[in-house]
Amino acid sequence: MANPPFWLSKKMFLFKVCRWMGLACFQSLEVSLPNIRQKKLIHKLQKEKAFREEIKIFREKIEDFREEMWNFRGKIHAFQGQILGFWEEERPFWEEEKTFWEEEKAFWEMEKSFREEEKTFWRKYRIFWKEDKAFWKEDNALWERDQNLLQEDRALWEEEKALWIEERALLEEEKALWEDKKSLWEEENALWVEEKAFWGDGGGHVAEEQILENGHHNVHPGPRSPAFSRSRA
Repeated sequence: MANPPFWLSKKMFLFKVCRWMGLACFQSLEVSLPNIRQKKLIHKLQKEKAFREEIKIFREKIEDFREEMWNFRGKIHAFQGQILGFWEEERPFWEEEKTFWEEEKAFWEMEKSFREEEKTFWRKYRIFWKEDKAFWKEDNALWERDQNLLQEDRALWEEEKALWIEERALLEEEKALWEDKKSLWEEENALWVEEKAFWGDGGGHVAEEQILENGHHNVHPGPRSPAFSRSRA
């Protein structure tokens, strides 16, 4: 499997970080979201950062392997030069050839180990991106759920606002009724003061005599004055 370009992986990582930061800012402005989603996002980014470090280490191993490969090619060229220049020195040549083949064997063993490590790495790489895809799918579902909760909160807020306006109108009506009651009480108090002054000045006795005299001439007398009726009450 071909290695993905480094700039492409870097852009994908930056895009995910920006996306996460944008979502966090938006949610902090709109409504306070559950902490579980933020913790999962932070854990995911930490996991991805650790995996990026593994990618960096693996790239360094690739560069080391390439350096060893070029060193081995230099040894091959040196060995070929020795073959061309030292046919007469056959025994030292075969000793060097033996050493060369031992180094070649060690090189191929190292390459075999490297290929196994590369195979394990790419298996882990595929698992990682599969988990990453599932994670962002779950994150999108949570984001949609948060949007629905936000809409519900806005609807409840509108209802609460309407109830508050209605309650305020009722309080205004109650205040107006209280003002009317206070006005009536003041009028009643003024009448009571006038009535008290009237009976205190002796006017009540004269009015009672007039009523009694009228009673001899009128069998069905008319209604009494409010002040007299109120004093008797």
